Amino acid sequence: MSDNQITSGIVGSAILALTGATCCALPIALVALGLGSVVASTVSAMPWLGTMAEYKTLTFSLTALILGYSWWRFRSSRECEIGEGRRLRVQQIILWVITAVFGASIFAAYALYPLTLFLDNLG
Repeated sequence: MSDNQITSGIVGSAILALTGATCCALPIALVALGLGSVVASTVSAMPWLGTMAEYKTLTFSLTALILGYSWWRFRSSRECEIGEGRRLRVQQIILWVITAVFGASIFAAYALYPLTLFLDNLG
């Protein structure tokens, strides 16, 4: 397994996870913090965010595929030299951070609103 293949998978995962967070999770978080006007002005300045939110299932599916591929490549790589242990550790940390961002984006995009409705109905 070459280092370039692992790195390109990590970069692709990071870009897609941040894209999913930007289009879906970030606006929800800003509205929850009372910053709805920031969301409105951002969407008016960058209308592609609204279009992208329509394709969030595709974005999240593609992100999950590339993230899974990155983890598979990472797990199947072997340390060949003494200096590679540190590089692999940094890549593992990056993959965990990307996975956490992806998980938070999925939660915000699909589970946060139904959870809030459920909690409102309890009270």
